[in-house]
Amino acid sequence: MASPRRHPVLLLPILALSLALACVWAPAKALDEEIGPEGAPRITLMVPLTPLLVDEYQQLLPAVRRWLAHVADRSGMRMRMQPGSFNRRLAEITRYPDSCTLGMARLPEREKLTNWLSVIRRDRVIFIAQSGDPFQGGMADLLREADNRIAAPSGLYRPILENQGVRYAPVDDQRALARMVALGRIRFGIVLAGTLESPDIRPLGLRTVAEMEPLEYWFTCSRELPASLTLRLAQVLRGTEAEALRRVALGDAQQPSQEAPFNNDGPPTQ
Repeated sequence: MASPRRHPVLLLPILALSLALACVWAPAKALDEEIGPEGAPRITLMVPLTPLLVDEYQQLLPAVRRWLAHVADRSGMRMRMQPGSFNRRLAEITRYPDSCTLGMARLPEREKLTNWLSVIRRDRVIFIAQSGDPFQGGMADLLREADNRIAAPSGLYRPILENQGVRYAPVDDQRALARMVALGRIRFGIVLAGTLESPDIRPLGLRTVAEMEPLEYWFTCSRELPASLTLRLAQVLRGTEAEALRRVALGDAQQPSQEAPFNNDGPPTQ
């Protein structure tokens, strides 16, 4: 289906909403954080703006930092953390050979863009509303109701809406997006289910009004990263100790499948 037409008059409320959000919830500028041995080979690790990984100041959560510090130390890598939107993360990993991404949904159209090292979590894309929202219905009903009344991050979320002609407010920070819905600044949001698990989001009184099938999210790196470094990272990520730390950090009750073995000559097939 064709992308939705963006009428200038209809875009004004969306723009105003986005600007208001930026003023109210703009976090302090995230400081670059580095972990791993001094003098070791360096990579930039792009981190999604989700409450499962970063706090409101876009700093790694302590348990996530412990997991990644273990991976950095055991693989002999120096990791520079860079929180950012999906669009920025995709640009980095396809442009710079020393870039990796923490958590990219593995979709067929992305298969050849990056090297897929290890599954870090299974999660669902969900549509959220206030707990008292009267909506009851199926996905088709929801998409009709959500037109011009939903916020969405970049990545796989916006195409879901665009393919159905649904207009949306662009908001990349999923924590801020959930707060927008809780305060009634916008009726619906589309986020990862894990966003609602965050201790600061759980009390906001949000409910899931629709959900999609689970996806696997991977630790991925540039296809141009030297093979020796890619192999080291993949082996450590899949180790027993790293797996235990990952489970604590991400609260993933399900064991990722890891069905596609790492292939040092290129990305494993799905």
